[in-house]
Order: sequence, then C-alpha cells, then structure tokens
Amino acid sequence: MASRHRRRRGTSPAAPRSPLEDEDLLMEILLRLPREPSSLPRASAVRKQWGRLATDPKFVARFRAHHGKPPLLGVFELGHEIRFRSVLDPPDRIPPERLSLGRYSNPRHTKVLGCRHGRVLVKDWVRDEVVVCDPITGKQHRVSIPPKF
Repeated sequence: MASRHRRRRGTSPAAPRSPLEDEDLLMEILLRLPREPSSLPRASAVRKQWGRLATDPKFVARFRAHHGKPPLLGVFELGHEIRFRSVLDPPDRIPPERLSLGRYSNPRHTKVLGCRHGRVLVKDWVRDEVVVCDPITGKQHRVSIPPKF
C-alpha cells in the first residue's frame, strides 16, 4: 500500500524568489539603462524599491561612471534670436522656451561666445560686459570688461 504524505495545514511550498527582488542584480540592470535623461526617472516610477535604488547617490555615481560623458541635450542656434534647439527625441526632448537666455537672446545686442558644461558665455554689446548664463537655473553672472581689453 502506498503511503500518503500529508501536507500540514497553513503551509505552502516556498515561492521562487524573483530576480528583481535581488537588489544587487536590480542595480546591475538599472546600471545598463540608456544614458538618456528620462531613463532613471522613468525606472524609478516603476516601484518604490527601484526609485530608492535609482536615486541613491552611490548608484548615481556608478551610473555616471559607467556611461561616461552625459548626452548632448541640444545647441543654441542663431536666427532672429538665439534659441535653444534640442537634439533629443521624445520623451527627452527639451522645449526651446525651457532653456531661454532671456534678454540675452537678441543677436543685435549679444553674441554667444561659447558653451561648456551647461553654461553659455554671452557678450553683451550694449552694456560692454560678458555674461555667464545657466539656462537651466536662469542664473546669470556678469563680468565687466576692463577698458583696455
């Protein structure tokens, strides 16, 4: 006669653990997301655990080190005004008005001398000064030009 094995009431076989519950594995997956600006915010919206990992300063430092240089967001073009043009596709595309140079966008009074690390160096012909603009924050730092320059 075959013996029957009885299962105790209230117990069930352990469910297999999901790979996404392993934080080390999840961090490796998140690390390999594309470097586009929307990648980490979109991933962090999936679950609280993902958001916590994606915003951890140590993880963000690893993400930046893994991907190297940040992507080019866009360029400033000269036309009727100095205007930002995003080079990214949606959802990462940045509207031109978001990165305005404000009063320094008139090419009759100003000239863009260069852009580095998110800042724009502008020559203001009217005030005879150079202005360092941070289009993301809207902050501007004016530097007077010495008369003998």
